[in-house]
Parts: sequence; C-alpha cells; structure tokens
Amino acid sequence: MGERASRLKNGNGSLEPRPPREIEQDIERLRTRLDRSLAELDRRRHELTDVRLQMRRHPAVFIGAGAVAVLLLGGVGYAIYHARQREKLPQKARRLRIAVGRAVDRPQRVARGEAPVWEKIVAAVGVTIATSLAKKMVERTWNGTLEAGRAR
Repeated sequence: MGERASRLKNGNGSLEPRPPREIEQDIERLRTRLDRSLAELDRRRHELTDVRLQMRRHPAVFIGAGAVAVLLLGGVGYAIYHARQREKLPQKARRLRIAVGRAVDRPQRVARGEAPVWEKIVAAVGVTIATSLAKKMVERTWNGTLEAGRAR
C-alpha cells in the first residue's frame, strides 16, 4: 500500500488523516485487549478440563454420574447373569414343565383352529400383491441388463 497516512475516522467522526503513531497505539491497545481475552479463554479452558477441580466444585454432579454408571453396569451384569442362568438345564426343564402344564390345562389355546375367512382373504391379497411386485422388479432388472449389454 501507499506511504501516506491512513484516512480513518477520528474520534469526532470526521475523515482526516491520522498520524501513524496514533494508529499504532490503537493497534497496540487492540492487541493487548485481544491477548487478555485469549488468556482468559485459555484459563477457563484449562479449568473446564481439570477433572479434579470440577470434582471439588461440583461433587453432587460427579456422585450422580457415578451412581448412574454403577446402575447401568449393574443392570448389564445382572442381565448377562440372568441370561446364563436361563440356559442351564434345571431352568429349561422348569420352563418345559410349566409349558406342558398349560397345554394340559387349556389344550384349545395350544394350537389354533382354522383361520377366519377375513384372514384368508387378506393373506391371499397380500400374496398376490407381493408376487406382482416381485415379477415387475425381475422384469425391470432383466430389461436393464439387456439394455446395458446392447449399449456396449
């Protein structure tokens, strides 16, 4: 840029040339303010990431988070233990005995009778629609493959 003085607004709002020394002082003040702001942000960042300091300031939050973590891990551990216990032979035999007892008490609930008419109609319509869609998809794929082969 040129060597002339910059034409910036003075404090009174008029456009007059300002001496370079005054511009340098403004720049230096702005740099100082920026340095202080950055130093404060850096200090806050260090405080935020300091776990020990945060534990001293907010013990209830850490106790709550620890309790939730223990409950979650305990729940997962219990689910694994329970699933393994269900796979053991005595538990399987017990469940089988209960199922056979239910079948003897209410045999009509073990195997369902013939399906109602409305279920048969819905099933037939569903199968027809699925067959039609599958047929169209196969035709499109087949035609696309043939056209791609001809284009080569």
